[in-house]
Amino acid sequence: MPAVRPSVAASAPSALLVGLGDSIPAASNCDECASFVDLFGEHLSTGGDGTAVEVTNLGVGGWTSADLLDALTDGRPEAALTSAADVVTVTIGANDFYAVLDTYLDGECGGDDGLGCFADSLPALEDTLTAVLDRISELTEGRSTVLVTGYWNVFPDGDVARRLYGPQFVGDSAVLTGRADDVIAAVARDRGAIYVDLLTAFKGPAGDVDPTALLTDDGDHPNQIGHRRIADALESAFTPSDPVRAH
Repeated sequence: MPAVRPSVAASAPSALLVGLGDSIPAASNCDECASFVDLFGEHLSTGGDGTAVEVTNLGVGGWTSADLLDALTDGRPEAALTSAADVVTVTIGANDFYAVLDTYLDGECGGDDGLGCFADSLPALEDTLTAVLDRISELTEGRSTVLVTGYWNVFPDGDVARRLYGPQFVGDSAVLTGRADDVIAAVARDRGAIYVDLLTAFKGPAGDVDPTALLTDDGDHPNQIGHRRIADALESAFTPSDPVRAH
């Protein structure tokens, strides 16, 4: 169920933060974790302008970009909640690549770099994410601030990935993630959203920091430290010139 934080003061103007996306905002496999969406909402509530920020987290584990787009159609509760949002976070796209992961693991991906089987997924993500951001703008009549995150890895990473799949997988998934992040960043900027770089947040400017300490035991999802790191990245990207427009 969506997590909603009540206003800190009944007399304060209120704003709504809606988190959209996959298992990352949903805080999957992180028992009793506070999702980065909630942590970011706490930061906005203490921003000093007197606005109390309510949080509705609509992240769903396993969702692809197409699932999110479907959820934003008229009549769906996600569409109604998003239409009332003043700030929206979007984390989506990693699951778009899982459909052909087995092809890669079987050594049948093809292409000069061994990543050919993922080639069609990148333009498909571009098209669907563009439609998602256009739909959010339509629902909110363009008044909301939208922040779109990238990923540190679209697949498992760190010690778990090395143990289960080996160093070649770790290197190849880093290349694929860079391409996915490039697509996500380009779409976000083209649609007037704020792009939030999680690759640097998790793996440093050179992309060579081991993210194991920020991940749960599945190597795929952030632990509480990781969620705090994502919230920090959102807070850094959301500057004082980006107002929280209270209702």
